[in-house]
Amino acid sequence: MMGDSNLPVRKWYLTMLFMTFKKKGISAKELQSQLNQNRYDTIWSLMHRILNAMGNQDNLHTLSDMVEFDEGYYEIATAEHIKLKRGKGSQKLKNVAVIAESVPSEDVETGKKSKGYR
Repeated sequence: MMGDSNLPVRKWYLTMLFMTFKKKGISAKELQSQLNQNRYDTIWSLMHRILNAMGNQDNLHTLSDMVEFDEGYYEIATAEHIKLKRGKGSQKLKNVAVIAESVPSEDVETGKKSKGYR
């Protein structure tokens, strides 16, 4: 993706940041202004290369067979001086959705698949 580009990595990174920063995205004209870039077509091409790479990732990671959906909690950094709630409603925990593909377990010696999933 970046191999044949003359733009510095910093501009690539900032472009990805600006493209994902707002819910509605950013226009190439606005990005050109933010990056202080002279040529519009360079920014337009950069944005489309990133969008193309993002679109191709979806095709590589398609879930099939048995798909499980669950919620998980991950601890996040919080200010030390405030009193925190405990348990599921804690300010330290962030609720996230988790989707995983399960495949039948297979016995290594016999090659038979079990009825259960792992």
